[in-house]
Amino acid sequence: MSDMVVHFPWLHPKLGYGPLPDSVVFFDPGVDMVTELPRWRPAELPCPPAEVRSMLRSYMEFGERFPRPSDMQAYQAAGLDNFYTDTTMDIKSQLTGRDAPKEPSLGDLRRQAQLLLAMALYREEQFVAICEQEGRFEAARDGFAAVLGLDDEESFTQPGVSDEALFPRACVELPWKNLLPSLLLFLPLGTRLFISDEDVVRELVSMDLSFSPCEGNPAGLVCCVVDAEAAERVCGRRIDLPEPVILTARPLNL
Repeated sequence: MSDMVVHFPWLHPKLGYGPLPDSVVFFDPGVDMVTELPRWRPAELPCPPAEVRSMLRSYMEFGERFPRPSDMQAYQAAGLDNFYTDTTMDIKSQLTGRDAPKEPSLGDLRRQAQLLLAMALYREEQFVAICEQEGRFEAARDGFAAVLGLDDEESFTQPGVSDEALFPRACVELPWKNLLPSLLLFLPLGTRLFISDEDVVRELVSMDLSFSPCEGNPAGLVCCVVDAEAAERVCGRRIDLPEPVILTARPLNL
């Protein structure tokens, strides 16, 4: 059994909300990053960092061919998942119908899972970059307000644009529900997942996942036991769980 606690679902350390428990680490899918917060990289990752970067570039270059996400639907039906496991030429052959998709091996699934997690981290990096504009935007807005003589009750967003629309939230903007199966392929049995994002906790509660005080936990955290049926509600598909997964979080401020 493992005593490790991994942050979920966000892999980027800047998406950790509030002070985190000392034991929490961020999962590292083989992507180097400068941060003071602890990250954990499994020793048995199938792809080294240089290969992960190369695969990400190939995938992004392929995706740039499609102006709209819906344009990729025909390719997804043809077996786009195999992009994660094969060379670029193999991928093109499969997607154009010249080669039937093969049944992935466990090694293929692990490579696919690693790249999926690396892509999730890439998306989070883009999100963080957008959110870091918030402080600069607010400072500029306050400066203009001072010049125009607006008081504290007046705002540039009053004509119908709310701060929520201007500054997106990770839970709304980033896909995360399909990360759990990929993450579990690399975590030791018994690893707990810590959720610092209250929006994610609220969404899980809306799926009828129940959080209650953790047994013997002096930090006042709440826990949720996720079995295969609950995991299916989160991920939208059936996944095999060798044992239930424990989610931990701070109590919601209702």
